[in-house]
Amino acid sequence: MLEPDEGFEIVGVGASTWSAAALAEAAQPDVALVHVYLPGGGDTAVRAILSASPDTRVLAHAGTADRESLVEMLRAGARGYIARDAAAEKVTASVRAAAEGDTIFNGVSDRGVLHELMGQVHEAGRLHEARAGKRARIRRVLDRREFDIVFQPIVALATREVVGYEALSRFAAEPLRGPDEWFAEAHDVGLGPELELAALRLACERSHALPEGMFMAVNVSPVTAERPDLLALLAGCHVDHVVLEVTEHARVEDYPRFRRSIDRVRALGATLAVDDAGAGFSSLRHILELDAELIKLDGSLTRSLEDDPRRRSLAAALIEFGRESGASVLAEHVESELQLIELQRLGVQYGQGFHLGEPAPLPDPDPLAEPAPVASQASWPQRSPSTAQATGSRFSR
Repeated sequence: MLEPDEGFEIVGVGASTWSAAALAEAAQPDVALVHVYLPGGGDTAVRAILSASPDTRVLAHAGTADRESLVEMLRAGARGYIARDAAAEKVTASVRAAAEGDTIFNGVSDRGVLHELMGQVHEAGRLHEARAGKRARIRRVLDRREFDIVFQPIVALATREVVGYEALSRFAAEPLRGPDEWFAEAHDVGLGPELELAALRLACERSHALPEGMFMAVNVSPVTAERPDLLALLAGCHVDHVVLEVTEHARVEDYPRFRRSIDRVRALGATLAVDDAGAGFSSLRHILELDAELIKLDGSLTRSLEDDPRRRSLAAALIEFGRESGASVLAEHVESELQLIELQRLGVQYGQGFHLGEPAPLPDPDPLAEPAPVASQASWPQRSPSTAQATGSRFSR
């Protein structure tokens, strides 16, 4: 249908949403022509292409009976439409015009329909500009490294010894807001893995200042956990081992594939934690599907635990599940001695929160100072030879 001429070059053909997005990321084309019935969904393909190549102008390739699907593609960011039965010369002219910035509606003769479709394009254009602004903001944070890492102690409740630290991101860029909002925006514009890996890279650089024998916990999304470059970063961390925390709010698209990725990082001695357990259904499925070594009870569950029998019952159920499945349990947001005592009574092994230690930068190590004491092996998470072959490492009791 479409042949290259002096006005443009065809850089590739994608047979699915995934392959179209991969092609867009590699080639950064000026124009992408997307069939309405592309496997995976035409509107999904439009979003994926624009996420991979924001400056590409996407044209929908549809028939007159595909109006509903066409509207969805325009809402997703397509900048026009070419009729499926259009002559090759019209397609060529439309592609060239789109590359020059024109909005294309080839084959629409009804003025009312044209007006409606143009409205969809204008709204999508407004959203695209807003998205481009967000992407530029995240890119600026990455290029200028306008973020830092602080470390919060993780404590063995039985001994009050520090056994590890969680590396937490802090952002200095405008607008001033929490790290969850920065990472959510980065994922929204396709830069989530890049920002997470940048934060992990800085955490690994800073980890040389941690006391000897400590583990380091870091937050990663499932899509980042599946990136090959994560392995190289983990191998360079100056800690006993790394705990990858997968939050309840992160959706795992393919559990078998994700487990294969986790097996690769476990081979480096890393372990897996399900973060925010008890906050919603997703965390329960993560616990069931992922065979995590550590379950982190969400602060909404552990807060006021000593006064709320419902929270106490749910926490006890998760703790018992951990005991039965061989996973350790860590309570987040430990904020009082009464709360800590109740958590110990329920059988929680580890804790983290302002009552036990606030997040703070690590001081540069003094080369003349005595080495910091290391927590005894009876009280801190260690790799167990009996399970190393199956899971890489395991939190012991």
